[in-house]
Amino acid sequence: MNAGDAMARIGRSVGRGGTNRPRDVVVIRYLLNGHARELPAILPLPVGNRCDSDLINAIVAFQSQIVGMEEPDGRVDPNGGTLRSLNLRDDQTLNHYYPEGAQAPLAAIARRYIGATERPGNRAGNDPRMQEIFRADYASPNRGATDGYAWCCSFVSLCTQHLIARNAIFSGVNPPREASVTRFRTLWAPAQNCLVFSVSDEAHSPIRGDIVVFTFSHIGIVESVGSDGVQTIEGNTNTAGSREGTTVMRKSRPYRRTRCFIRLPVPLTYDVENELCVSEQ
Repeated sequence: MNAGDAMARIGRSVGRGGTNRPRDVVVIRYLLNGHARELPAILPLPVGNRCDSDLINAIVAFQSQIVGMEEPDGRVDPNGGTLRSLNLRDDQTLNHYYPEGAQAPLAAIARRYIGATERPGNRAGNDPRMQEIFRADYASPNRGATDGYAWCCSFVSLCTQHLIARNAIFSGVNPPREASVTRFRTLWAPAQNCLVFSVSDEAHSPIRGDIVVFTFSHIGIVESVGSDGVQTIEGNTNTAGSREGTTVMRKSRPYRRTRCFIRLPVPLTYDVENELCVSEQ
């Protein structure tokens, strides 16, 4: 990557004596981690939005060992040489991050489908919402029909399609059209540079709008987060919580039943807080 090619930017200074806006801190942590092979003794840093001594020490080490500064100041300025050097990272795929809030609208999209109920045998019937769900994946054309199969993943695919279509920050993500939970988790999500993490991940915690995959081949969308589990909106479930139910419903799921959470990538050049590209400020 050349310094002028889609360079990740920050709005204020980060590090020792810096303004340390949370969004800017996240960007610098990600950029530093792109140099982990050059500074293996101190990198990678955990994902976070606070400036602490580990971040300052990493900036100092980068300035000293990579930039060649004789008196490193431990601060990254918006138009400074340290930021330009950080953008010349070894890992050129590290051009995105996963801020809280960007994916939250996914829960609101899912809420509009609560109560949508299939006809017997996984059939859409005359409910336009059910017909929309079954049209959202690649399975329908292959079967020559519009319905007739388990549709929890089709529901999540549909909601994610709406999220991507309505939010320019996700324009680089190819919308999912998966009817299979396994394909969604193991093929689509990694191909789109999604963040996939478990509840035991110390660097990440589930938030509203995350996609959640369960241990019993089922999938849903997080509406809220509690100490013991998540409140979700799921398709093809029922009061008992089956993955072979009939309806889009709200459910409560304990963390022990979750396999992983999935979060879409946001370009490093995008400032979620102000909803614009940082270069536009």
